[in-house]
Amino acid sequence: MAFVPSMKLYASDGVTLLYTFVAVQSTNIPQYPRKSTVVEGIRGQGCIVIPGSSGSWDIEIGGVFMAADYSALVVLMDALESTVAMFTNYILIFDKTISTSYTYNVKRILPIEFPNNGNRTNYQEYKMVLKVNAW
Repeated sequence: MAFVPSMKLYASDGVTLLYTFVAVQSTNIPQYPRKSTVVEGIRGQGCIVIPGSSGSWDIEIGGVFMAADYSALVVLMDALESTVAMFTNYILIFDKTISTSYTYNVKRILPIEFPNNGNRTNYQEYKMVLKVNAW
C-alpha cells in the first residue's frame, strides 16, 4: 500500500486528535515550512526581509465532502464547523512523506466557506483558512 499525505488537526496539547482532513484538493502549505517576515517602514522606500522567521501567515485548505445524500453532507459540514471552533488553539500536522512532516500552531479566525455548487446532492466543496503562529 502506498503512502498518502495527510493533514491532521490536534488539540493544543498535541496529543488529542480532533479532525483528519479527507479529500483535500488544494492547500498553500509551502515546500519550506518557515516563511520570511517582511517589515516595511511608513517612511522611505524598500523593506527588510527576515528569512526563516516565524511571522504569522494563512494556511488555506480546500477540500470536498462526498456523501450519499444531502442529509449526510450536512452532518459532515456541521462536524467540521463544530470540531474546528473559531479562536481556539490547535496544532496542524501535515505528513508530507513517510519521513517528512510539518507542524504548525494554528487558529481559525475566519468562517469556513461552503461555495454554492448546485443542490448538494452528493458532494460539497469547502475552504478553510487557518492563521499560523496565532498563539
